[in-house]
Amino acid sequence: MENQTRRPLVICFGDSLTAGYRGTDGLLGGSDVPYGGFLQKWMEGRGRVVVRGLCGELTADMVKRFTRDVVNLKPDYTVILGGTNDLGWGIVPSVIVQNVTRMYHLALEAHIQPVGVTVPSIRPEEPLSAPGVSGISDGPLPEWVRSHISSRLLLNRLIEAACFAQKIPCVDLFSETAEGPHHLLAASFSSDGLHLSREGYERFAKIVWEQVFAAQFGGCGATQGKPRPS
Repeated sequence: MENQTRRPLVICFGDSLTAGYRGTDGLLGGSDVPYGGFLQKWMEGRGRVVVRGLCGELTADMVKRFTRDVVNLKPDYTVILGGTNDLGWGIVPSVIVQNVTRMYHLALEAHIQPVGVTVPSIRPEEPLSAPGVSGISDGPLPEWVRSHISSRLLLNRLIEAACFAQKIPCVDLFSETAEGPHHLLAASFSSDGLHLSREGYERFAKIVWEQVFAAQFGGCGATQGKPRPS
């Protein structure tokens, strides 16, 4: 037991995208697939992963429980993803990034290495293209879809800037799971247009592993992941 307590601890912190909820995909008999589960498998006992994701949570709620669910556990790292639900409720990106930045600060003050993550895109249900246009990836999109994606792009620029200012890693989940000229969530990574499929959560874990944890924990099966969509 003493050796286990000395293993580096990683806390995956966030909303349903951290919890691994799969929306309509999950209704087909499958359970949640938190990306932290893949990280734990690839660490092969060299580290511990704890998942603290709550469905439907806003970043303001995340700030309120951050001390209890992260700081008090004294992890070595915490991967923080939030903002999707805020955008759905019409909260502006500048307010969202204030909450996210607050969590970065709380982690750093407690000598915990925070890792920022950009918010992934969305994939509306078909059909959305104009008459005579084939496929939602190439045709024009409704204004509400463009607006949602624009908000994500703005929020993600702010998240990246906040990470740069704090000199902490930032994993670009948006770019790594989007496809096509409209930057829609890739079909293979989408379960219900908002949440990720099993493949999506594995992709999430793979980029976190490669960009943050591979140097700490060494090589693993993550190198066998799927290629980035074009």
